[in-house]
Amino acid sequence: MLTFAENSVTAVVLGNMQDAGLPHAGCTCARCAAAFNDPAQGLYAACLAIVDKRRDTELRREGTEGHREGARVYLIDATPDIKFQLHLLAGALGPHPQRANRLRQPDGVFLTHAHMGHIGGLAQLSKEAMFVNGLPIYATPALCDLIQQTTLWSPLVAELEFRPMPGGTAVNLCDDLLVTAVPVPHRDEWGVGTVAFHIQGPNKSLLYLPDIDAWAQWPAAEATLRSVDVALVDASFYSADELGGRPPVAHPLVTDTLTRFAHLADRLMLTHFNHTNPVLDVGSAAETAVRQAGFRVAQTGDMFTL
Repeated sequence: MLTFAENSVTAVVLGNMQDAGLPHAGCTCARCAAAFNDPAQGLYAACLAIVDKRRDTELRREGTEGHREGARVYLIDATPDIKFQLHLLAGALGPHPQRANRLRQPDGVFLTHAHMGHIGGLAQLSKEAMFVNGLPIYATPALCDLIQQTTLWSPLVAELEFRPMPGGTAVNLCDDLLVTAVPVPHRDEWGVGTVAFHIQGPNKSLLYLPDIDAWAQWPAAEATLRSVDVALVDASFYSADELGGRPPVAHPLVTDTLTRFAHLADRLMLTHFNHTNPVLDVGSAAETAVRQAGFRVAQTGDMFTL
């Protein structure tokens, strides 16, 4: 369970892996085998949380008297590991106001796009599991429509409150805590779009960008990364060597990121690693190259005061 400083706004990493996490389903590679044999070596799918633990947040946000106990907690993406990630936030969420031995539901979930690792955890919020009620879901209008039109999820949809968020628009979580959807190019089988999220806190800013096809396809990359204090960016594959002769995949290679943004290394943190990525092995040539280049590797529990 994670702990957060009083009177703080914090972004916290809840996972750093590609959609399927570690171990990867059906995989017998050395990393996955080790994680199957020892669950402590497992890693969660990429996810970020925003925790606003200021006592006057309720007053400033709602214009009401007093404040609610506990923090305001928002997830970015609902991963297949969401039950473990919510448990990490148990201290910030606090108990459910009516149900004994249950956690309070988060205050909202922001979705980057429609791929499995980013929406697959929504199923855990249905009545078969957490059973949320009126949970705000922020996503592109087309992704909101896709989820609502998926008949299989209709019981869950009835318990969600969809808040369409077109690319370029912002949501004020509080008068000094702003989340903006930033459109980025990424393979899009359903035509619903992909966004990164720019989070502007009282003092610092953060960009969360777990998926993008290629830096060269995003003309705003340089300016956007330069504009924030820290950016967590797609690092799915270190090099083409991991692909076993397969065609290039829709993610920038870490080697390209290290070269292209060497001048921004102090503010970039790598996340969303595929289980094949050698950067996961501390002391490997790849991990050493990343570290020596001045980049950081996101780890579950990493916190950024905003």
